[in-house]
Amino acid sequence: MSIRGRVAAAALVCAAVVAGVILLWPTPDAEPAAPTSDQIKASAQARLDASLSAGRTVRQQIEASGRTPDDATCQTAWDNQTATERRSLRYAMWMHGCADAPNQ
Repeated sequence: MSIRGRVAAAALVCAAVVAGVILLWPTPDAEPAAPTSDQIKASAQARLDASLSAGRTVRQQIEASGRTPDDATCQTAWDNQTATERRSLRYAMWMHGCADAPNQ
């Protein structure tokens, strides 16, 4: 057998192996599961809780500096946050945590 024949035979063998691997490769049993309603609700609640907690933390910082945490002071603190920080929080819950008394 000539060198060309051997190269052609090797190429055919490689092609057959690749085709076999592609055809015999196991497929996933099912699509990844979408989040359930409970998981979505828990995620939304966690975001609300984090927003309230962050607002309360800022309230404590304002009080520690000797100022009163009113709406204007909390709005200024909100405006001073980065866009990334604001995106991860809910404004209404954050303001509630910052401007309102903790027992409300």
